[in-house]
Amino acid sequence: MPIQSAIAKAAGFPTEPVAIVWTNIKPQGALEFKPGVWGCVMWMYARAAHDGKTAVFTRETIGCIGAALGLGFGRPFERHAAKTEAGFCSFLSNGIAGAEDRKAYTAIAEGGRDARNKKVLSRGERLMKDPSVVRTFLKALPEYDIKEKYIVMKPLSQVRDDEQVKSVIFLANADQISALSILANYESGTITERVTIAAGASGCQAIGACVYAEGEGARPRAVIGLTDITARRNVRKQLGKDKLTFSVSYSMFLEMEKNVPGSFLESDDWKE
Repeated sequence: MPIQSAIAKAAGFPTEPVAIVWTNIKPQGALEFKPGVWGCVMWMYARAAHDGKTAVFTRETIGCIGAALGLGFGRPFERHAAKTEAGFCSFLSNGIAGAEDRKAYTAIAEGGRDARNKKVLSRGERLMKDPSVVRTFLKALPEYDIKEKYIVMKPLSQVRDDEQVKSVIFLANADQISALSILANYESGTITERVTIAAGASGCQAIGACVYAEGEGARPRAVIGLTDITARRNVRKQLGKDKLTFSVSYSMFLEMEKNVPGSFLESDDWKE
């Protein structure tokens, strides 16, 4: 039976929640990057959220090494333009200036695929102060190397009964973030324990690995994401400039769903 979200209806979401599923069955007609071609996974998320499309990823078609970390295909740093984990740490931070082996990293930067890529490799993305901070970040980022062949993103209503949902992702504006945050705390009465911001994580890591890890805990938290400025730039035309993701494990989604009836979502304050 198709999963219809009571939250999405009550909170006035124009887009359907998107599910991430691990599976060994490849969906027919799904969107997929070509092997070896770079692409931002959040483009595919945007197509699932905004257009109702299904997207599929394999180790060969993940599109981005950061997304391999984020969705669950291990940590294949050797496939990144920076070649190694140390190079990746320089790339994400201050580039040549922080590289352990500046000569070797300079050669990598000079061999970038185009002028823009060479510049970013040289200067770094500057999302973290230096490589040591990136190493700390990588230790904190939950690591998954799944046994299934495919990772699928699709509208929640298209999930089959035999599929296991690993993450449910709402695309939300500020009003909807407030509603989701209240609903996440509806049964607990806590203020700071049921929602977290995936600061520093990429857009795909915030809807993937960070949520997977929360789902394995006794008291999972919702994860607010799309705070990644690169991802925001990449999906701005598709999704607008005022959205964040609010992602939960399937168990937390079901808890929140059952609490819609009788909640503030039926009040005049919310309707207004």
